[in-house]
Amino acid sequence: MMFFRRREAKLVAKLDKLIAGERLEMPAGLLEEKVWQILRVLEQSEQKSKTEHENILSLMGDISHQLKTPLASLMLHLDLAADSSLTEDERANFIAECKKQTQKIGWLTDSLLKIARLETGLVAVTKTPADFVKTVHEATATITAQAKAKGLEIIINLPDTLELNHDPVWTKEVLCNILDNAVKYTEAGSINITLERGVMYTRVNISDTGMGIAVEDYTKIFSRFYRVRSLQAQRVEGTGLGLTIAREIMRQQQGNITVSSELGKGSVFSVFLQNC
Repeated sequence: MMFFRRREAKLVAKLDKLIAGERLEMPAGLLEEKVWQILRVLEQSEQKSKTEHENILSLMGDISHQLKTPLASLMLHLDLAADSSLTEDERANFIAECKKQTQKIGWLTDSLLKIARLETGLVAVTKTPADFVKTVHEATATITAQAKAKGLEIIINLPDTLELNHDPVWTKEVLCNILDNAVKYTEAGSINITLERGVMYTRVNISDTGMGIAVEDYTKIFSRFYRVRSLQAQRVEGTGLGLTIAREIMRQQQGNITVSSELGKGSVFSVFLQNC
């Protein structure tokens, strides 16, 4: 009886230490081992909840900050357009600017909603055997007109078909975001899509002949709302969310996305998908 009372006292003492914020020592007995495991699970669960809460607060702060500028611009141009002394051309210009800012707010909210759904698990990225080449062609079709308008050629060097385990809808989103950037930041030349088969991964390379990215920006461009600071890049419309979404989609598919680039010569974005 005294033995069990001593064991109970030890467990209570360990609980008191945990509540006080002290780290638990590794237990010796089987009963202590089980209790210790349960406490560790609870501790990890609490930490996960704390992290998720911090992520939500961060996202809400980002939403508030990013929407302030286009909303303020929209209100300003609406007030200006209401001036009765304006000519029809002046009023049309202000209304066009209002439409532009409204579209920007739409892009922001759509992108933020995608990020929130992905990061909180409200939508699932599910891999299934599907023709990856078809996914590439569907993504390319979304930017063909945009590329032709700039005189850019899109060269696809892929096999006729290739079955890979991937989520066609969300992987298309990844490719669309990369291709959209390639067209936006390339003034002349071409965009090339190639494929390399490895033992464990298939690598898809999307290369352009655009302005390029500095080495110090390689990791930053995948951060939420980050945009390259060069004057040339800042003149291009964008939300700074496309690559963030792409990285999260690839993470949920146990894949990866990387970049290599040289300023003034172009960039290569590589998407890695598991073969099995």
